[in-house]
Amino acid sequence: MSQELGLELLQPTYHEPRIPVMEHMGGLSREAIRHFTGIDPLRERHRINEAFHKIVEVFEIDLLWGGGLPDEQSEVFDWDDGEKVKRNRKGHQSVQWGIFSAEHQEDGRHFTHIPKPPSVDAALDFQPLSHFPKSVEDYRRDFTASYAAMLQSTGGSAYPIPQHYTTCFHWALAIFGFELLCEAGMEEERFHALMERFAEISVRVAQAWSQVDGLKAFILHDDLTMTSGPIFPPQWYRDHIFVHYPAIFEPFREKRIPVIFCSDGNCSEFADDIFAAGAEGLNIEYSVDLEPLVRNHPDKIFIGNINSATLASDSPSLIEREVRHCIEIGKRAPRFVCNVGGGLVHTIPVQNLEYYLTLRKHLCRQARL
Repeated sequence: MSQELGLELLQPTYHEPRIPVMEHMGGLSREAIRHFTGIDPLRERHRINEAFHKIVEVFEIDLLWGGGLPDEQSEVFDWDDGEKVKRNRKGHQSVQWGIFSAEHQEDGRHFTHIPKPPSVDAALDFQPLSHFPKSVEDYRRDFTASYAAMLQSTGGSAYPIPQHYTTCFHWALAIFGFELLCEAGMEEERFHALMERFAEISVRVAQAWSQVDGLKAFILHDDLTMTSGPIFPPQWYRDHIFVHYPAIFEPFREKRIPVIFCSDGNCSEFADDIFAAGAEGLNIEYSVDLEPLVRNHPDKIFIGNINSATLASDSPSLIEREVRHCIEIGKRAPRFVCNVGGGLVHTIPVQNLEYYLTLRKHLCRQARL
């Protein structure tokens, strides 16, 4: 029933017997996977997809963030050897993410294959299309194939919502790094022109994804803020970032494909701007106060916002308080989705996962009685 319930949630008239769930489960430890599935993902690599299907079932997961389920082609690592950094297939330094890895970032740079501009002037003159030249048709072919692979990997167990990670602001962060982004952002006129060039690529991406047959929802991601809030003054975002959002969101709106927007940090300041641009939902971290969002936008989809660090703590009482608080507020929104921000990571002990799972299942059902 998980995929069916997840798809129902995407409709404005949603009403089902429990609160749906989205979990980031790729960070689960080897021990946790063995505990919940009976499968050792390192000794039985050919059963990795089977193991994650069982995780979806045991954890009652309805929606997946950004893609499908891992399979035997996924690159896995034995982190039990105590190493903190390894080289992945691409030769890049990576750190642990469950049995998988996450590429090491340099000052927030995700696209480390692109040379970092040597100066502020070079950053402001950056030409994104020289690095991302694909046409809408090129992207559409790629996305059609990747979406089919997502669906095949899940086999109907949960609905995988595809994502575009660099909606606008995050392009500069991913290529320049945090410090250079901040310096470039102060040159507002030239930075605005740079954002126009980045936005052009995201519009192509959005147009292409909107043309993929069978697409039910989409996630647009931009890390706008830190835990403490915005990096720049709020008006700066409205002048240089949010002005581009309507054009990026529009291809999905035309096809009535709900957009769920995601940002790290405390993006509370910008909820109205994001919804005004056309988002149907918001995936938030623990630093966001859920209560005013639910009060002011009760018709929207809210995904969040349990703190994974709390689940990793030594205090069951703190875990219970965190989960109850989130669900008690979230249940006031008919389309609330329970989610652990930061994911079910390898630092969470198995006994804590068991405790969280039992509590969350109970509360998600009780909330809809």
